[in-house]
Amino acid sequence: ERIGLQCVCVLTAQTDIRIVGGYPCEKGQPWQAALFYDQLYCGGVLMNKDWVLSAAHCRRVATVVLGEYNLRQPDESEQRKTAAKLIPHPNYNPSTKDNDIMLIKLTTPVQFNNNVYPIALARSTASPGTICLVSGWGTTTSPILPALLQCANLQIVSPAECQKAYPGSITDNMLCAGVAEGGTDSCQGDSGGPLVCGGALQGIVSWGLEECAQPQKPGVYTKISKYIDWIEATIRGG
Repeated sequence: ERIGLQCVCVLTAQTDIRIVGGYPCEKGQPWQAALFYDQLYCGGVLMNKDWVLSAAHCRRVATVVLGEYNLRQPDESEQRKTAAKLIPHPNYNPSTKDNDIMLIKLTTPVQFNNNVYPIALARSTASPGTICLVSGWGTTTSPILPALLQCANLQIVSPAECQKAYPGSITDNMLCAGVAEGGTDSCQGDSGGPLVCGGALQGIVSWGLEECAQPQKPGVYTKISKYIDWIEATIRGG
């Protein structure tokens, strides 16, 4: 997982991001989406019955699965949908990962139930020190992807500490979260997945060090509060 860390390594977009140092989630993340392109590619977040939010660097998506929990075991709660349209933010910069956010329109609407339900968007940024939850099926300490959805508790890191960890790389559209001592983080395969604070979506997994969960090197997330207008306008426009 990512919880306010700082370290020195190669930065990488987390299309291959995973939860490190986490634990199997309880079946209580009904907004979590699994994005597939031949195999698990990224995470995502359900916005409403027709739209899923993810990271713009997750640009190849064929299938979106809601209600997923165990990747290796089919479940009656799963709803498989085809991605009809991918809409990355118009100002997404693949080099800096600024504006790393994308909306995915589904070909047919999902049916809401206890296992499939959208999440509210945070309209302001959580204070440093706030405990939040990140989830995904990305890499753990093992090179094999976990079967069960993984969760990790992370703290929001102050903008100053975030800049200190990644000098010159953090914009106002980014948010850091991690654990100062390391050992917990999002990682490869978790990209586009949710960072949830107080029941609202604060961020989506964007980037971090290639070697995840390093001390003083928090994970970097796209800050949702900066994109409320774009999300709502894009969904209205269809």
